[in-house]
Amino acid sequence: MVHPKGQELHLIKSILKQNPEGMSVTEIARTLRKNKNTTGRYLDILLISGQVDMRTYGMAKVYTLSQRVPLSAMLSYSKDLIVVLDRESRIVQINDNFLILLHLTRKEIIQKSFASITSPDIDLHTLLTPALATTSEETERIVSTRIKGTEERIFMQKSIPTVFDDGARGITVIFSDITGEILQEREIQVREERFRMMAENIQDALFIVENEKCTFANRRLAEITGYTFEELWGMDPMALIVPEDRKKIEPLIDRREKPVPGPVEFQCRIQRKDGVNRQIYIRITVMRHGEALYHFVILTDVTDLFAKDRELARSEQRFRMMAENVHDALLIIESGRITYANRRACEISGYSAEELYSLHSREIVPPEARRVMDETYKKSLDPGESPVKFQSWILCKNGEKRCIFGQMNSMHAGDKIYTNITLTDVTAFAEHERALMDRIAGLEQGGGDRVSPRPPDATSGSPGQK
Repeated sequence: MVHPKGQELHLIKSILKQNPEGMSVTEIARTLRKNKNTTGRYLDILLISGQVDMRTYGMAKVYTLSQRVPLSAMLSYSKDLIVVLDRESRIVQINDNFLILLHLTRKEIIQKSFASITSPDIDLHTLLTPALATTSEETERIVSTRIKGTEERIFMQKSIPTVFDDGARGITVIFSDITGEILQEREIQVREERFRMMAENIQDALFIVENEKCTFANRRLAEITGYTFEELWGMDPMALIVPEDRKKIEPLIDRREKPVPGPVEFQCRIQRKDGVNRQIYIRITVMRHGEALYHFVILTDVTDLFAKDRELARSEQRFRMMAENVHDALLIIESGRITYANRRACEISGYSAEELYSLHSREIVPPEARRVMDETYKKSLDPGESPVKFQSWILCKNGEKRCIFGQMNSMHAGDKIYTNITLTDVTAFAEHERALMDRIAGLEQGGGDRVSPRPPDATSGSPGQK
């Protein structure tokens, strides 16, 4: 049996359907043969439920039948999950997508309280309870759940207060699947956090400029410049560069305005807030992504490295001054190759420094003296034996052999062995000693055989021997 009020509402819709141009309350009441107050209440119900539309012309109100899309059609064509509940939380309508998710039939759900419905794959109570907390206004929230056998599913839940045809109130809940978007946002957040951790722990200063606006700067930038981030944001980066260096790098700075293959690299000095100058190595990489132009700027403080290089250069200069002015020959051998020879070493050997650098160390030792030098080298590798003293011969460029007295010490540096040798040319002394020994031997032979002649030294020999 149809309720009398329902008959009147249906009749009003039929009258408006026959008069698509619209009717006033007076005209509708006259057709219904009802008074205006009763007709007005019926029209309010239809207006609230969205079944009729009202337009105002001065003091007059004109009603027309609402051109609505049937709810059943919206439920069928929507990709979202949609469920309609009455004020007692009973499910009135539900679309097929929602039924597929629940693995339930429409018969198992319609006109039943959602709290009494159990799905084998999903907790419907967890999804719908937040939506029913407020039924008087439209709300949105993000909800997540786990569906059996799958990973987390995330939905944007939209709750819309609803009025049915009979004026009763309910709520429509729409779930839009945003799992992909949320998981992507989480991945971006994880990557950004990793980037920030890396950027904050490197020794270089890093800042990123997007369309001429700085969007990121790490802690190291403030440490190098001495300024706070707030002070740096309000500064022109060129103001940090000392005036003498600005003109030198202006052409390079101009290149940063356009994307170029590879980074732009240069060195300059910056002035810290405390007035101290620091030597900086700068790399700028320009990249365009869509409408955005990015500048990735990396600053390396090389002040200490420059100071060490200068000190090393001074130390090397002092060494060369000493080495070039001593009377002894100095050789530095790296894994068998001669890498340094002073002036005296060239004088003794007859080779130029460049010629010595092209030789292996064994090439300047005559064959009969190589055993002694090999044994000396092995001893020099023992830290307890270094330096090792020795007497031997070297083979000069002109084929002459020179008697030398020297000291050798070796050390390991990574996978390389460095050997330092100092040599004193004692050829004249050896020749004098040999001549003296020969005279003594001759005298002994002439005076009798009571004294045997002294045999030659194992490491010596005739200096003139070739």
